[in-house]
Amino acid sequence: MARTMKVEVPVASQNQTRLKATKAHHHEPSASSSPIAVEQDTDMVDLHDVDQNAASTQNPNQLSAVTNESPETLDYDSDTGLELLGQGMKAFVTLIQDLRDLGVEELVLPLPKICVLGDQSTGKSSLIEGISGIKVPRSVGTCTRCPLEINLTATNPGTAWRCTIYLQKSYMYEGSQLLPSSGKYVKAQGATRARPLGPWQPQHLPESFLFFRTSNKADIPRALQLAQLATLNPGADPVKYIPGKNSLIDERMQVKFSPNVVRLDITAPDVPNLSFYDLPGVINQAEVPEEEYLVKLVANLAKSYIKTENCINLLAMPMTDDPANSTASKLIHELDAQNRTIGVLTKPDRVQSGESLAQWIDILNGKKFKLGHGYYVVKNNPDPNVNHVVARQEEDVFFTENQPWSHTLSLHHNRFGTLKLQGILSKRLTEQIKSSLPQITERVRSKTAEIIARLKELPEPPEGNLSLKILQKIVVFEREIHKHIDGGSQQFPFQKEWYATVMQFRSTIAFSYPRLSLSDLLIVDQSPGRLPFRPSSTSTPSRWRSEAIAIDSDDEADAAQPYTPTSNSKRKPSTKASQSSPPKRARLQDVPRYVVSPNSATSGLDRASIDRAAPYAKRFSLTEIRNILQDAHVGLPNHIHPEATKCMIKESLSHWDEPLDELLRFTGQSCLAMILERASEVFSIWQGTQFFDVVLDVCKAFFDEKFANQTASAKCFLDIERRKALTCHEDAMRAASERAFATLDQACRNERARAALAKDVPTWDENLTDRVKKDKLDKAADQLGPNPYVDELRALSNVRGYYECAFARFVDNIYQGVEAGLLTVCRDELSTALKQRIGLEEKDGMDPPEYPGIC
Repeated sequence: MARTMKVEVPVASQNQTRLKATKAHHHEPSASSSPIAVEQDTDMVDLHDVDQNAASTQNPNQLSAVTNESPETLDYDSDTGLELLGQGMKAFVTLIQDLRDLGVEELVLPLPKICVLGDQSTGKSSLIEGISGIKVPRSVGTCTRCPLEINLTATNPGTAWRCTIYLQKSYMYEGSQLLPSSGKYVKAQGATRARPLGPWQPQHLPESFLFFRTSNKADIPRALQLAQLATLNPGADPVKYIPGKNSLIDERMQVKFSPNVVRLDITAPDVPNLSFYDLPGVINQAEVPEEEYLVKLVANLAKSYIKTENCINLLAMPMTDDPANSTASKLIHELDAQNRTIGVLTKPDRVQSGESLAQWIDILNGKKFKLGHGYYVVKNNPDPNVNHVVARQEEDVFFTENQPWSHTLSLHHNRFGTLKLQGILSKRLTEQIKSSLPQITERVRSKTAEIIARLKELPEPPEGNLSLKILQKIVVFEREIHKHIDGGSQQFPFQKEWYATVMQFRSTIAFSYPRLSLSDLLIVDQSPGRLPFRPSSTSTPSRWRSEAIAIDSDDEADAAQPYTPTSNSKRKPSTKASQSSPPKRARLQDVPRYVVSPNSATSGLDRASIDRAAPYAKRFSLTEIRNILQDAHVGLPNHIHPEATKCMIKESLSHWDEPLDELLRFTGQSCLAMILERASEVFSIWQGTQFFDVVLDVCKAFFDEKFANQTASAKCFLDIERRKALTCHEDAMRAASERAFATLDQACRNERARAALAKDVPTWDENLTDRVKKDKLDKAADQLGPNPYVDELRALSNVRGYYECAFARFVDNIYQGVEAGLLTVCRDELSTALKQRIGLEEKDGMDPPEYPGIC
């Protein structure tokens, strides 16, 4: 539906502008009508004519007072300075305030505003008091820690002074929490390019909370302090900070700064029509290392206001500091906002007698630190008990009767004093609003046309029994989810794709079993013996092989191929190996193998699957295994202590996190996408409505909850596997260990034989057939004698045996857990959750629910 906004221009008998919004139901505006116009009596005029109508209501004497550079012409018997700021621009400022209240700033474009900024402790609070006439908190720890919006509105003579404080919540806090036990902060996410305000993220719908009302100016400092405290505790209920509601208020802060705004709406007969923002002071260094991110956060917050073209910046700099050190000034220059900035030099009474004035003269003359609107000097009374009128009188006496202001710097007298600053603010803000009105009109007109076009795309209101139609759609949706999760045909591939992902997960875990690295294999024909101590890191054997052997992979097939003696072979089984091998309680062919050979045609795994899994695997060197065995040595020969096995098992399972995370990530993304696609398809007749969005939101929220539960369950399974090595499948583990030992022993034997042959004749295998090569390797291996690494190989074989049992159990638990705890739950319970959220119950004669976006 079209929305036409009209603005009433104030006439002589009126005191403020009223912005009215009217709705035209199911019809478009005529070609001659304007989406935004100004209504004076019954005649419609454009927004850019507001300045002429407003000017016609002004008092010429008051206007001349604004531009008069002589401070002697100002009357201090009343708050004349405050009145001057609003005279001649009341219609403009009120119009901008009304547009901001309607949400134009968030939906269309930034509106003209004044922003006061500066470093911490620059006299900014006193400057705010001088401009607005209200007192702000000044005690230690109560500096401005969130933006303060002050809206001043003039009322009819004789009406009371009133102030209403609101908490404007436009950002959600997603960072650290204050630890009540220690009173310390947990580190929050720092500001980045993607998240300029760090842990603060924009809300979809801003909120406004009525915090406090008062007709007593003395209430403002404490009320502002508590309002700011409520804003700095985003996890707390703001009600407990309302003055008078709670005698015991916890004044600790969950966060040190917030981008959410504390807004003051002040109405009184003697105030100007003015709106401006007081920004937190820019900081150079955090109080503690954990809060270092605040430096960038506060700077980015200030930038978000400074960078808008419609913003007039009021830069406060104390005359006690070197302007070159002003961080706020650097931000102004960084954003190229000098032409929109007015400099304000504070604390002139602290300039030491005899101090050189050359720098300040150059600044006032525009030779140093030049700003588009020049500099003004103000002097405020630090005593909060001094009222506004007295403070302005004292300020005038200071500049007219004291050196260097009354003589040396008298040429700049038209820039001394708060009232002069108020005059230039009035002029600049008026110009800014006037120049912005055509753009505002055009942008609002464009936005209105866009909204009208979107409204035309909405479906017609449904007819008949709405609740019955919704229930029918939910039943269809439920059936669709059943079909896709259960699978069974090419039309519903989700289950097939999910199972393929699980098998890929299984292959990654299966083929990332612990490997043996032969990089430190001693290949000379003398046995290294059983060393009672760790070999020195500086000792160098005759020769070492650099390659790592990845058992069961294609390129090591020859090295790991079990030895089969020929008729003329003289090789005998290793006595030591046979002695250390436990007796078999089951035939190997009777025990199921969890890991199929990659060479098997039935494995369904290609070389790429093995290569993907290989980087995850833990690689043990012979020296590393020997060190582990010696760490757990109990003094018995040929005995492997269980602690050594447990240590190696723990290391072998350390990489399971990443494959599990990948499986869960794919599962979550694919399942949620499937659910949202089905919902979008089934409920498409309401696409573009709020109801449609709610359906998708319910589906996503339901899935997110169940997925989080299943993720926690999967992590629990992983923790159980790592906590303690246990299995009841003794025969399966023993058989797997024997297979692993046979493979490792053969690989070790073949590598030693190859190295021994290459030692004498590096090209020993050139021009030889495979059969001849094999015979040479057999003979060389027989000459080397028994394998001296039996204990190390046996230890790794035991770990490999357990790994086969553990990984199969783990994969099955994850597979079954996700299937039953996530997919089945979504299939069986999602539609019920949708009905409950919408408020539908399957009862005859039920009235249709009044749901937004449908009816």
